[in-house]
Amino acid sequence: MSTDITEKIEKVHEKRKPRFKALFQYICISLLLIAAVEYFKYSTRIHYEWFHCTAVKEQINYIDGSESSVNKIFAKGGPSCDKRGELKIIMKRITRDYEPNDENFSFCIVENENVPSIHYPLTEDKGQPGYYAFVGYDYDKELVKEVCKDSTIYHM
Repeated sequence: MSTDITEKIEKVHEKRKPRFKALFQYICISLLLIAAVEYFKYSTRIHYEWFHCTAVKEQINYIDGSESSVNKIFAKGGPSCDKRGELKIIMKRITRDYEPNDENFSFCIVENENVPSIHYPLTEDKGQPGYYAFVGYDYDKELVKEVCKDSTIYHM
């Protein structure tokens, strides 16, 4: 009985041959899939502004040139960066950059009423943003009041 089993095993081993061609095909297909994913990641990183809104911060200084904690924050981006997207990105940037548990801060959001709600064209010139935010810690509260003018000032 054991001889029958060994004969069957030997027959199976004789029939089985290495399949290098299939292995090579599988490796090539896998590498092509990895390359396609990496190319997609690279192209979306290069054109990130076209897909998303990007927050831009500009520091506001005093008239005498001394630095302050007040920043002007606005968003720029592609077609998906309408006024709603801008406001969302501005609020995210404020909540991430300023910690009310460390120090209180004040901010206001100013709407640019000359800009329609969907305003970013596909060309390179994106025009003016629809919203601006002025944010600063409370030791610069007077400068925040000055740049916000008639807008509502929020304190956190």
